[in-house]
Amino acid sequence: MTADSVRRSSPLLLLAVLAVSACGTSPSATGSAQNSSATTTSTTSTTPPTTTTTAPPPVDVTGIVDGRTITVTDGRRVVLDAIAQPGACWSQSAVDFLTATVSGKQVRLVGEAVLLPDGTDAVVLAVEQGVARALQPMSAALSAAQTAAKTAGKGLWGAPCSGSDTIAPPPPPTQQQTVAPPPRQTVEPQPAPQPVAPPPPPSAYYANCAAARAAGAAPLYRGQPGYRAALDRDNDGVACET
Repeated sequence: MTADSVRRSSPLLLLAVLAVSACGTSPSATGSAQNSSATTTSTTSTTPPTTTTTAPPPVDVTGIVDGRTITVTDGRRVVLDAIAQPGACWSQSAVDFLTATVSGKQVRLVGEAVLLPDGTDAVVLAVEQGVARALQPMSAALSAAQTAAKTAGKGLWGAPCSGSDTIAPPPPPTQQQTVAPPPRQTVEPQPAPQPVAPPPPPSAYYANCAAARAAGAAPLYRGQPGYRAALDRDNDGVACET
């Protein structure tokens, strides 16, 4: 091949070389790009967003409505849903407990809990003391508190409520009670009055007062020897007085 031929064919050879290079390298480059993209996707991790839980602010308990309802600073009525509406037998005890435990104090309302400043749950404490009855489903803390109150017979679980909303009626008598009549009183007979013996007859006799005076017996008194009614003119019981 002459030098002129080489010069004339050089552009054609250059185009052929470029075409071969493009055909040989295109799949490899595409595969590399795809592998790079897959690698990036598989190694990228997704971090969940951080959730920050903020404790509710404390509120002041301003009043007690009933044995499971309180009012707080903003005027809301908060019903303690974890416990039952108190029955008539123990409703006053429930009110007295809430009044002494939470009235006028700052509490935090977290779910069904009413947390006192020291962290004590007033609802669990009420169930534990037998002034509240937990509702199903109940938490483990409420279940343990109610079991302890029942076992000890505290509050509504003891007399007179015995776990009922009202006072249970007394059991019927097992046998009829017979009231014995009072003993009869015997009146002893009184002895008959004894007759009074008449006065003894006079042992002296005076024909008149002069005789009585002469004998030194005047005056004569009724019942004395020698006294006679005939000598007692004025019948005053004294004869021959003058």
